Amino acid sequence: MDIKVAIIGCGAIGREIALSIDARKIPNCELSILFDTDSTKLRSLHKDLNTKPSGIFDDFDKLVASNDYHNVSLVIEAASVKAAHTYGPTILKQGKNIMIMSIGAFSDPAFYETIIQLITDSDNNVFLPSGAIGGADIIRSVKNYIDEVTIVTTKSNKSLKGAPYFYNKDIDIDNIKEKKVIFIGNAVDAIKEFPSNVNISALVSLAGIGFKKTRVKIIVDPNILTNKHEIQVNWKFGSFQITVENMPSPDNPKTSYLAILSAIECLRGICSKNLKIGS
Repeated sequence: MDIKVAIIGCGAIGREIALSIDARKIPNCELSILFDTDSTKLRSLHKDLNTKPSGIFDDFDKLVASNDYHNVSLVIEAASVKAAHTYGPTILKQGKNIMIMSIGAFSDPAFYETIIQLITDSDNNVFLPSGAIGGADIIRSVKNYIDEVTIVTTKSNKSLKGAPYFYNKDIDIDNIKEKKVIFIGNAVDAIKEFPSNVNISALVSLAGIGFKKTRVKIIVDPNILTNKHEIQVNWKFGSFQITVENMPSPDNPKTSYLAILSAIECLRGICSKNLKIGS
């Protein structure tokens, strides 16, 4: 029997997941519900699907009260940190599994503790795709022996534009014409200032030594065409560096296309009846 899925958020990530399910690229998976508070995005995606999900909603209360939702076993949050905060706990309380794309939500200790408690008190699962990086397994494997973790993220003006950091500092990002370090701090502050840009730091923090101990440097490079992430880990028995460069999503320059593929592969793993690769 196919796993019935609801998608929250019809932007770049939610759209690609929905289209992949629709094209039967993810076996044993059925898209039952689409939700977005932006009805234009919602209806645009719905129109592009060959197999229309039975439920489309722009009101969350109506979604959870629907018969379609009753049969859903997995909800995919692909919207925003705010959406993860707003809907995540409710979804778990209602007995659903959830995949959270906006991993930066876990930098809030209260949210983290709430989710852990809900998982502990139930049989439900929370899935966190590896996103725009590789190496989450090795970081998690050595986390008890890590001395230091540093993430250097380099993106173009376009990819970083709109981050709260620039409003708080009264900086016009369009006027940055040369490669420049604009932020150095911990993962908590990085996610607060760049909530749509540094999900990678959230995943590394959760896999490793936590948000406050994970150091983040953000660089604006007007000439770069990719989103570049460099992770340096120093641990008791050595060190390693992971470097990944990804093209931004054509639909949203803030999102690496690899993050979208990671979400699709995570969903494929959840629905798969075959070998499970990796820890």
